Amino acid sequence: MLSDKPLLTKFYAVKYWPVWLGLSCLRIIIILPWAWRMKMGRAIGRLLYQLSARRRLIAETNVGLCFGHLTASEQRYMIRQIFADNGIGIVETAMAWWSARDDLHHRVSIEGGPLIEQAQAQDRGVILVGAHFTSLDLGGILLAPSYPYYATYQRHGNALMDAIIRHGRLKHLPGILEREDIRQVMRLLKQGEIVWLAPDQDVGPERSVFAPFFGIEAATTPIISRLAAATGAKVLQFSHHRTHQDQRYSLTISDSLATIPSGDLVADATRLNAAIEAKIRLKPSQYLWLHRRFKTRPDNSPDIY
Repeated sequence: MLSDKPLLTKFYAVKYWPVWLGLSCLRIIIILPWAWRMKMGRAIGRLLYQLSARRRLIAETNVGLCFGHLTASEQRYMIRQIFADNGIGIVETAMAWWSARDDLHHRVSIEGGPLIEQAQAQDRGVILVGAHFTSLDLGGILLAPSYPYYATYQRHGNALMDAIIRHGRLKHLPGILEREDIRQVMRLLKQGEIVWLAPDQDVGPERSVFAPFFGIEAATTPIISRLAAATGAKVLQFSHHRTHQDQRYSLTISDSLATIPSGDLVADATRLNAAIEAKIRLKPSQYLWLHRRFKTRPDNSPDIY
């Protein structure tokens, strides 16, 4: 488990200068008035739309699969909104790392917190099931003052970015764990702690079962079911959305996953995907559709991407 902030002074080599430049621009953006932060985020998204043909193709494929009921023009509009909201998500991440809490606390409402309190009153750990919404980091740090939790994460391929991510998250969380450190996750849950996991990304066929997600068979990790069965932890869903014309954030803790673990991994994965899908549908463009969610296919199925 990582609980100490990494040193950033060792990343001053020339190869890291472009990253520092980008981070410096973000730090400037988040001192602007709120409306300008949102505008700059959308501008970043529009730029990414123009520059990243690969991500645009992934988004087009995902939207075509999951929102096939929309017309072609509606899908094109939605894709542009996805990039705009993901651009705002980059600014939101910078705010999560560097903004003062006083700049944010009045913008958040939390619903369902007593569900966490009830589980902990029973000396049970809590598995907080998240998803890759664009406000992933910001939603987390807005929850943390009320309900301190440990978060799992996957190392970033760029050493400086990995250090920045860890440094930013450890300003608000008691600790973070690498996604593969299951023993540590189990230990914390057995101690009655809250651990956040996001099981909505494709981790490959060896560690997955197939369950529908927006009507498409998706490789889904059964780790939530296995952790709940092994530790007796309560499984709660955590979602967060930007609301009120981009002025506020709504955080929701819900008991939508109360049937997990059921003893049937596929049934649990189906319930999990349905719960995440329901939250995505509230604000569809505020989800990371730039990820290849359907990369792993059932046997003899063609490659989607």
